Amino acid sequence: MINKKNNIYNIMLIIFKIFKKMPLLMFITFTIPFIGGVITFFTYTTQVEIINIIVSNSGEESWKVILSKVVHPLIIFTSIFAIQAISQALTNIFKNAMNTKVTLFFKSEIVDLMNKVDYEKFDDKEFCDKLERAKSVVGEHLVGIMQNLVSSISIFSSLLSIIWLAATSRYFIIVIVVVGMMVISLWLKLSTEVKVRKVGRELTFQGRMGDYLSNTLEDSNTIRELKIYNASNYFLDLWGGIITKQHRKRYDARRDEIRIGMIVTLVQTIAIFLVLLMLLNRINSSIEVTIGTISVLFMAMLSSGYKIMSLTWPLSKLYISSTKLYDLNEILKLKESLKEVKNLEEKKKDSLLPIEINSVNFKYISSNKNIINDLNLKIQKGEKIAIVGENGAGKSTLVKLILGQYKASNGEVLWNGKNKISSKPAVVFQNFIKFQLTLRENIALGNIEEYHNDEKIIETLKKCDLYDLYQELGGLDVTLGRLKDGGRQLSGGQWQKLAIARAVFKDADLLVFDEPTSAIDPNAELEIFNKLMKICKDKTGVFISHRFGWAKNADRIIVMDRGEIIEMGSHEELIQLKGNYYNMYNLQSSWYR
Repeated sequence: MINKKNNIYNIMLIIFKIFKKMPLLMFITFTIPFIGGVITFFTYTTQVEIINIIVSNSGEESWKVILSKVVHPLIIFTSIFAIQAISQALTNIFKNAMNTKVTLFFKSEIVDLMNKVDYEKFDDKEFCDKLERAKSVVGEHLVGIMQNLVSSISIFSSLLSIIWLAATSRYFIIVIVVVGMMVISLWLKLSTEVKVRKVGRELTFQGRMGDYLSNTLEDSNTIRELKIYNASNYFLDLWGGIITKQHRKRYDARRDEIRIGMIVTLVQTIAIFLVLLMLLNRINSSIEVTIGTISVLFMAMLSSGYKIMSLTWPLSKLYISSTKLYDLNEILKLKESLKEVKNLEEKKKDSLLPIEINSVNFKYISSNKNIINDLNLKIQKGEKIAIVGENGAGKSTLVKLILGQYKASNGEVLWNGKNKISSKPAVVFQNFIKFQLTLRENIALGNIEEYHNDEKIIETLKKCDLYDLYQELGGLDVTLGRLKDGGRQLSGGQWQKLAIARAVFKDADLLVFDEPTSAIDPNAELEIFNKLMKICKDKTGVFISHRFGWAKNADRIIVMDRGEIIEMGSHEELIQLKGNYYNMYNLQSSWYR
């Protein structure tokens, strides 16, 4: 089990997954900034050489002679700067490439999990919350984590170059001082930064509440109602209390940050001053101590103080961000635990029919109440079934059981005698998707292998009463919706017909229509259902609706109420029965006149 508080473990797991996916790219992305920082050592050594040459020859040699002596170290110095500039550019290039691939990789992993996990998992609030938190990490947040890693590596490697310089110059006291400064400064600053960021995270909800109250106080419709009840001052006091509380918490956190910052600066200043005194004291007692060495080491010490302070920024962000990686790791762990599901499209498309539902009960994970109660039903090949009932009768849940998206809590669902669905039917859900894509894509998504089959697409448009739209648009590759400038917006009915056309284009043996005409008026609905009946002439069709007027054309009508089948038969049989169907049909029949 992953420990949520073990931030380093969370980071390492993600890094390992990235390295496993793209080892070469990750190695290059992290190695280049590391090398770019470490070679700063050679800029220091060339600076020492240049300063010593100038100091030792000034007053004795002409500037031309001095310049000729420093040409070689100057060339090395400028070459290193050029290499570092190139390494910085390369780092940015590879970092951006890795960011894109990392985002795509984890996004694909989450989408893959969502396709593999049982559909009923999406009714589990805990799973959905965890999934949302994991999705929120992927993208800009995860990119920020990778950028902070790269920045930390770059700064840390440049600090190593200072330690390397001091060690090779045999100033081990400087090594100890720099390492000590790093440890103390990072510990103090990181603890403060983490505290500030935690406060910021704790204030997130209060911030949203403050924004809501602020916007409420500025909304004209809200003000109109608040004036009637004389409640404006109450809202103002609520908003003022939240803002004051936020300010106090942030001030307390920042006050600690300033105090710690002063302590860190003081520690660094004293350390640098003592090292400088030590160097100056040794300048006359050792031939190894030169002006160049002292100058460069002193400047390096000053630089190290700045670099250590700079290092706290990405590291603190990395620490805070890593807590969010827990949920991403948990989701990825769940994905790995799932058995590999073979691509159903690549398998032989066995017939799903007949479909048998035997003594099935169903309830959602978070509920103790059955939505489906002891339901028995058999759907034969080529049959046209109408499932009707009021909203909440259990019709849509029954559809999900037929589609294999839900598993029965008790009883069994068999597809052609098997307890596992072996191919995919075509479906039009009530909450159909309005794809802001081209007309071609909106249809071809039903069977992407036929994407370029214009003849079949146009024939499908004709079947679904969309040929006029095709002629109006002037082609199949015109973008629909408002996402793209110049895109054609459609009516609700046109979008719904597109969803139907997408299902028809799939050319499946079983077509399921769950409230497919809810956005269409009753008269147009009747016409569309008559067309759907013709489309399903040689197929099995299951039609779900809370409207009864069109159902008389079905081979069999199933009337549901509170998760149970209360009536079943043809239109004539149910009318003669004079039960629930009879009453609802007569009540709604005026809609279709």
